[in-house]
Amino acid sequence: MRMFFLRSIKNILFARLALLLLVFILSSCASDLERIPHRLAPGDSVFDELTRKWIASAYFDEGMNYQGSRLEVVSFSQLLDKYIESDEVDAILLNCADDYQGIVSVEDVRRYDLQLATKIELAQKADRPDWLQPLMIIVPDEMNPPFLERFLTANINELRFVRLTDYYAPLDRVKTSSGPGLRVFKDNCLFCHSINDVGGNKGGILLDKFDFRLDMEKLRFEDAFLRMHGQDNANKQNTKQFLTAGHLIALSEFLSSMAELRRVEFAR
Repeated sequence: MRMFFLRSIKNILFARLALLLLVFILSSCASDLERIPHRLAPGDSVFDELTRKWIASAYFDEGMNYQGSRLEVVSFSQLLDKYIESDEVDAILLNCADDYQGIVSVEDVRRYDLQLATKIELAQKADRPDWLQPLMIIVPDEMNPPFLERFLTANINELRFVRLTDYYAPLDRVKTSSGPGLRVFKDNCLFCHSINDVGGNKGGILLDKFDFRLDMEKLRFEDAFLRMHGQDNANKQNTKQFLTAGHLIALSEFLSSMAELRRVEFAR
């Protein structure tokens, strides 16, 4: 009887210890999850923990029509390795001080070893537009990605960890007959011209500025695009380097399709 009693006490104590251990493990996991931020700002202490180095970037110089620029950078991949441990996150949304909004996938960060510039030093007498401020996405010299507007995102004041499917959902669920135009818009225009509440607002909403149902307005849009985003524009936003004439036609068709959908919605 005494032996049975002692065994019962031992089992109860063991069960309580196991329960305490389980609670400790779960609380530790919860603490780890709490340490993974949903958003970061340039002044956050995390940037002080990352290795900094000075590099050149032919990608940056070509895109901005500069020579001999130097950039102090931290590794974007190192940042992800330190703070992102969940498969639920596959992209970083880049909110900028001037209502510009970029987005890069975790896959692209790792594939092209993207960096974040914390300082930007230009050659003497180089013109520097107001928007060209850290933090900025930088492509190292040894990498060779296609030229994309999102790889020149600057003046970043917040990084948010998101899922691409969630971010693009308001656009992807809209069925249009625009062919490749949606992809062209996502890659080159969404950062300054929001649509369906997705994207930045630095350049305003294109569907409010032009009536894409009219051929005359489509021509006005193309003229405005070449004037504002041509090679020698004052803001150095040479989007023309990313887009061919075919891309511009596809973009116009996509916006025409979105304008018609908007007209139908308003008519209901």
